[in-house]
Amino acid sequence: MEESRTMLKSLILLMMISSFCLELTVAETYCHAQRRLLIDACKILIFRQAPPAECCRRIRTTPAWCVCPSVTPQRAALIDVNYAVGVIRQCGRYVARGTKCGSITVP
Repeated sequence: MEESRTMLKSLILLMMISSFCLELTVAETYCHAQRRLLIDACKILIFRQAPPAECCRRIRTTPAWCVCPSVTPQRAALIDVNYAVGVIRQCGRYVARGTKCGSITVP
């Protein structure tokens, strides 16, 4: 009887770990797709042109938890924070002062 309980507990633990790993994989795949859509919609911003409607829609709907982890110190060095925050606000997404996103803190 005790052996059956131990086996059942082990099986439940294994299922929980597998489920957690699967959720992480699904979340990373989802975030990769969201970042790709955002980049594709907003690449015109490299030329400092007005953001197209699709870019603004992506800015408003892409979760920050998908984007911020990819803002490494190396990438942050390439970003004009004031310009980026201005575009984000222009598109209707609120960004509070002091917000931290990856290696960037909003002035």
